[in-house]
Amino acid sequence: MANSAGLSTLQPELWRKQLMTDARDLLFINRFMGTSQQSMIQELTDLNVAKGNKINFGLGMKLSGDGVTGDSEMEGNEEKMTEYEEDITIDQIRNAVRLTGKMDEKKTIYDMRMRAKDSLADWMAEYIERDMFYKLCGNTAGTFANTPTAAAATRSVFAGGQSAVGSLTTAMKMDTKVLDKAKQTAILASPRIKPLRINGKEHYVAILHPYDATNLRQDPVWNQAQREANVRGEENPIFSGALGVYNGIIVHEHEYVYRTDDGDSSAYVARNILCGQQAGVIAWGQKVNWVEEYKDYKNKFSVCCGAIFGTLKPMFNSLDYGVITMFTASDAASTA
Repeated sequence: MANSAGLSTLQPELWRKQLMTDARDLLFINRFMGTSQQSMIQELTDLNVAKGNKINFGLGMKLSGDGVTGDSEMEGNEEKMTEYEEDITIDQIRNAVRLTGKMDEKKTIYDMRMRAKDSLADWMAEYIERDMFYKLCGNTAGTFANTPTAAAATRSVFAGGQSAVGSLTTAMKMDTKVLDKAKQTAILASPRIKPLRINGKEHYVAILHPYDATNLRQDPVWNQAQREANVRGEENPIFSGALGVYNGIIVHEHEYVYRTDDGDSSAYVARNILCGQQAGVIAWGQKVNWVEEYKDYKNKFSVCCGAIFGTLKPMFNSLDYGVITMFTASDAASTA
């Protein structure tokens, strides 16, 4: 009788696929990602199979011509589509775990291999997420693969009627007036920041720091809007986990929204963001991968995970193409 042995060479491949699935599922931004220019986070996969470390992609502009009327000749009067270009660079990031040895694994009641996989999936998801928020919020400290750019004045909204970060005091918090101003700025921007089209309706997405989300919930105008006109029963994943909808803006919160103490008298100010189409881009050179090795005569199991990718906030004429930054005073909630 012949025994059929499992193909051990397939196991790392199976775990690689599972690791990518787990890391992807953990991503908050996953609900906003898609491959088209109409997505909030456009996903590019060109370099998964091609050589290179940079992708050139287009920024879609709306048609602006007058067209023709009546029986006027259409042929010869077609409008040329205007496309602008942006580049995104990719780089490699890796992390690894090495177990103590077979004896330690023997003493441990839980599956250390599974624990390593789960830990690396968490780490990778957090790294990708944090890097995307560095770019969207203009945190210039996050320079992996692509250098972030701070928001220009024409793509910025300041609480309290201010026009500069240094003028913001601790009293100038997130509220519906900031959201209204941000949406108005997005619509009137040149080029216009294009909203997402969800079930035939136009929406923008706002992502707030948790401190600022708390401040918004204390705005009576926000609360009234949620009682009277909030969207209920919406199945699109972009609505999943949202705080609510106000004036066509789907509001989320996330702890990676950038804040620092550069306001008046060192007040903390958050860079909350209002996003439309192509607010961010993520390019893959290699999806999350998994490599297993044994050291010390196969006594010590080790595993490495890594990915080759890059994130970017697209720019048009040195201006944010799909993001309005909302600068608001940002402090922890008080029970006083």
